[in-house]
Amino acid sequence: MPRNDADISRVERVRRRAYLTAAGGAVAAHVFIVAEQLLRRDWANAAAFTLGMLVSAWVVVALAWLRWPTARLSGLIVALVTVSTTAEFVPLLRAPEIGTGSFLSFLIMVALWFGLLPLRAAVPATLVAYLLFAGLAASRPAHDLSLLAYLACTTIVIGMASSFGQQITAFQQDAVTFEQAALTDPLTGLPNRRAALERLRHLHGLVRRGEHAGFTLVLLDLDHFKGVNDTRGHAVGDEVLRALGPALRQVLRADALLARWGGEEFVLVIPGTGAQEARVVTARLDGLSLRLPAPLPEMTFSAGAVLAHEADSVAGLLDLADRRLYAAKRAGRRQLRWDAAGGSQHAS
Repeated sequence: MPRNDADISRVERVRRRAYLTAAGGAVAAHVFIVAEQLLRRDWANAAAFTLGMLVSAWVVVALAWLRWPTARLSGLIVALVTVSTTAEFVPLLRAPEIGTGSFLSFLIMVALWFGLLPLRAAVPATLVAYLLFAGLAASRPAHDLSLLAYLACTTIVIGMASSFGQQITAFQQDAVTFEQAALTDPLTGLPNRRAALERLRHLHGLVRRGEHAGFTLVLLDLDHFKGVNDTRGHAVGDEVLRALGPALRQVLRADALLARWGGEEFVLVIPGTGAQEARVVTARLDGLSLRLPAPLPEMTFSAGAVLAHEADSVAGLLDLADRRLYAAKRAGRRQLRWDAAGGSQHAS
């Protein structure tokens, strides 16, 4: 099941922080290396490492100020970092030895590969790059094989950490997907009974503690839905249930929770409503006829409504709303009731 916008936004924020941290660290490392090269008057290496510093700084700007999405940047970052790091290694072909700055640049490139590429691409790319770098380092007149051993160990650690990190991320994304599926009705795509109960318990707890203004709970039941199934088939009945959510959403507030309660019953939770506002909001539902996409039939519903303060528990609110719903059924359907046995139809 696709993740909702909130889940996607959360993943994007995590990625953005990780990218900014890595890019900021790369900028700091390159500033140190360039300063060292300038002090040594090594102009060729300083120019090469300046390119890497500018690439890292550009990534920071793109993420922090331009607010480019990380998905748009990943491939570009890999390409730019690879090119800039390769440019940093070109002067080494004529150098008598390879400095620690080059080792650090190699590790930065490898870390970005493992962070932004799938493991099946990062592992062979890193292996080839290491063999080329090690061959270059070993061919210098002054070389230190212990640094190559250290580089190999560090690269392996980066790869293992990245592998574990990607597995954890995958598990977290799966957990979000499973959680979303557990709270979603598979037929209509609306929140299910469990999701509605969680929302009700949360809001009712806030109201009981005086931390919330209140809410309105409405139970809705489609009128003559059994007749639709009997005369036009269950496939059409399923289409009616699927079309109900978008049709009702046109008359509901954006913050209202519409969930499938079971069968042809739905529950509506409207937060932040007292008696006066509840009457105004539910007036749009009273007697409403839902025009569904052709060739689906036009549908009406019966409903029972309650305010948060009318019962001491969620179970009590649901029981009261259910009794008012069936009062609406007995009174002729296609209406919303605020009482269970005649009398006023207004919120109290």
